Amino acid sequence: MGMLPFALQLYSVRDHLERDPESALAKVKAMGYDHVEIAGTAGKSAEQYKAILDRIGLKPISMHVGYDALTGDLDAVIADLKTFGLRFAVVPWLGPPLCPDKAGWIAAAETLDAAGARLREEGVRLCYHNHAHEFKRIEGEYILDIIFNHAKPEHLASQLDTCWAHVGGANPLTMMQKYCGRVPLVHIKDYTGARDAEGRVTFVEVGCGCMDWDPIFDAAASCGVEWLIVEQDESQGDSLESAAMSARFMMART
Repeated sequence: MGMLPFALQLYSVRDHLERDPESALAKVKAMGYDHVEIAGTAGKSAEQYKAILDRIGLKPISMHVGYDALTGDLDAVIADLKTFGLRFAVVPWLGPPLCPDKAGWIAAAETLDAAGARLREEGVRLCYHNHAHEFKRIEGEYILDIIFNHAKPEHLASQLDTCWAHVGGANPLTMMQKYCGRVPLVHIKDYTGARDAEGRVTFVEVGCGCMDWDPIFDAAASCGVEWLIVEQDESQGDSLESAAMSARFMMART
């Protein structure tokens, strides 16, 4: 199957964006990314940030939106989404203290369902991005399944982070197939497979770690995924160099 289009989650190069967003974004473009996922606007308004992206020739495809922002002022979130011309909004994290138990996860999922229904009216699909802890079980059920079982598919989709699923002990292929048609966005990141004494993992450039990518790419192409989004939570060296290495890996498969 053909390779899906890919983008860069700009959280990967947040240190450079904080110092000089225009220079950092120009380097992202030069290394081969034409599309990006937004995570913050480097202290600028949505209009200012969009203008920079336009000048450089980077097209945003989605935006991470904190749960507090989504539930606090959804109208403001919608305004920013329209400024960027986006079809996807992604909640990047849920956990304690908001979700200390199953009831907390269900309540949060129902809140996301309501927000997703409103966003759907605006032509935006709401997604939820997992980490490893959503693959812990409560009463025998993955937390991730609890979330999606208490929100309608048309109101809440998955941005499956394949690496974090693997870290959490799940098979990303199985999860993608389980939610086939409900996973428009997939995060592509890699890690060494080892953990330190505190259980933390070491992230590396895509293709340099333990993840088996070709089956994941094939499954994504057959399950209705629209975008593969490169992300590296932490880099051992320069984050822009890491992003460039991952870009070369992805471009070699197009």
